[in-house]
Amino acid sequence: MTSSPTRCPACASAAPEVSRPTVEPGFEIRVCPDCGCGRTWPPVPPEKIGAWYPPLYYGRRNVRFNVVFEGLVRWFRRRRAAVLFGRVARGPVLDVGCGRGVMLAELRRLGYEPHGVELSETAARHAREVLKLPVTAEDFTRAPHEKDRYNAIVFWHSLEHFADPAAAIARAHESLKPGGLLTVAVPNYGGLQARLFGRFWFHLDVPRHYAHFTPKALRALLERAGFRIVQLDHFSFEHNPYGFLQSLLNALGFRYNLLYSLLKNDSARTDTARAFPVQSLEVLLLLPVLVPLSIAVAVLEAGLRSGGTIEVYAFKE
Repeated sequence: MTSSPTRCPACASAAPEVSRPTVEPGFEIRVCPDCGCGRTWPPVPPEKIGAWYPPLYYGRRNVRFNVVFEGLVRWFRRRRAAVLFGRVARGPVLDVGCGRGVMLAELRRLGYEPHGVELSETAARHAREVLKLPVTAEDFTRAPHEKDRYNAIVFWHSLEHFADPAAAIARAHESLKPGGLLTVAVPNYGGLQARLFGRFWFHLDVPRHYAHFTPKALRALLERAGFRIVQLDHFSFEHNPYGFLQSLLNALGFRYNLLYSLLKNDSARTDTARAFPVQSLEVLLLLPVLVPLSIAVAVLEAGLRSGGTIEVYAFKE
């Protein structure tokens, strides 16, 4: 795991990669010169990555944020389900990296047959025990699966967490019915935010994110696996304004991801206002200016086709 990487996981190029720094000591990003795909180096071995997902990462009972933002999270999950409802016939659907299962529960309400898979037992517990959803805790790339099974498969900000994203997409192609829909949302490593903020970019999240996709890299990965892309979106109100806001605060020298920590509940918070009173007050005073600015930038970057995150819809050929 410490030798130089060979081929790009997205486009399979063997060209020498470019090194870029991160804020996490001991890691860097190796970038493919052909498609721009980055990968965290050295990658944390799969048997050790769990240490980077402690209980604080999920929060007590898988509730990470304060009451207001938890309400927003649930609303966004319902919106995702509504988008699928407009595109996919009722039947079996699979959410890879389903978390607490909120979107799957909404899909069940809409008449779908929901299925989920999670790497973490902690993350899957709420979906399985509270929402009574058929969710397994296992590696999607190695788990037993049925070919041509699902009408749709969703990777919503989960593909970047796979050590081998090409294997995950290949497994998804096998598991989808002919003509089935694949939905992928990932941070955009080729976007304006990533270029502006570099190692301070909020969505970099090293080393939990193994891969860092550009639109060109994601297109190459999906097309190599046999998918036909029909839509690629650059605007996400859920992720892009906040991504710019937190990245700007990081670049300005505030405690790294301090605001993100303050928005969480006590069981998931790593930093507190009591520990950083001056910076917390300064951030609070800046929000009336920075929030409208972040929304405006998110709209601008989407218009420039350079969003902080990207969403792709593709059909199995």
